[in-house]
Amino acid sequence: MDNIQQEKLKNLIRSLEKSASPQEAEYLMGEILVPLLAEDGYSIQAVGDQRDFGVDFIARKDKHEEQFPEEIAIEYKHYRKAAVGLDVVHRVLGAAMSMGLSRAMVITNSRFTYAAREAIRRSSPVGVELLDIDALRSWIGRIEEVPSIDVVQVNIIRREFSRRLIELILKNPRYLDEIEWREMERLLAEVFEGLGFSVRLTPGSKDGGKDIILTCQVATKNHTYYVEVKHWRSGQRVGSGAITEFLNVIINEQIDGGLYLSTYGYCSNSIESLTEIQRKSLRFGTENKVVTLCQSYVKAMSGIWAPDKLLPEVLYDNTL
Repeated sequence: MDNIQQEKLKNLIRSLEKSASPQEAEYLMGEILVPLLAEDGYSIQAVGDQRDFGVDFIARKDKHEEQFPEEIAIEYKHYRKAAVGLDVVHRVLGAAMSMGLSRAMVITNSRFTYAAREAIRRSSPVGVELLDIDALRSWIGRIEEVPSIDVVQVNIIRREFSRRLIELILKNPRYLDEIEWREMERLLAEVFEGLGFSVRLTPGSKDGGKDIILTCQVATKNHTYYVEVKHWRSGQRVGSGAITEFLNVIINEQIDGGLYLSTYGYCSNSIESLTEIQRKSLRFGTENKVVTLCQSYVKAMSGIWAPDKLLPEVLYDNTL
């Protein structure tokens, strides 16, 4: 939120304080809440008299498809002198509970009674926030202006950094020992893209059990492969438990296969215990595979290499 928007909100609050009409005040409150809640990813909707939910606004934040949206019930009370009492808090609590919401706000241009403030300290299935004008001003003040950033430029720098790391690895594979795990994932994403795969690097946490998602086309059919990368600078090896977890992801999501890359290798018998059918779905690579991929990448970028194999074969070449 920029300084102009902050000043606009402060002016709206001044107008709210001067307003003698509850209807006008409710409209002004909506104008104040829209940008404030948008900072946290919420959209806001005025309920209106035609849908008597017992609150004035519903704020909504859409989440992932498999999750229910997050909603907040909001009630505004515009009083000239009276304080907002316990009855209002109870009514908003009841409205939020009837809608299945776990969060609510009561906002006023006035003040709250002691009983109302004490009520929200008690255990309740709904978390209720009580906000007066001073609290609104503090809310605005906490939102600092965040300068815009050039994400494209950041990604260009990251790709160039990955390319320089690839060059160093080819000069001496021991440079791998100085690379952090997330840098390794970005480096390999750059390598696979350079080899011709469509690549998606998953988030650093909550990645769904895979680090890199590769897609390619073979004989007009799309193929999908997952890559899991373990690069522990401690030199730790991957055990059978981690391998089983990744194999389950491949099977459950019904993709074409996977590649497990562990720069420091695998524990004894962790691969040998897999069945022949399981080995068809999942292949394994070590430091040597990473170096081979980097070599192919540099040749591809130089224009002196064109794969004489299909991309899935390139993926599985020189693996265990």
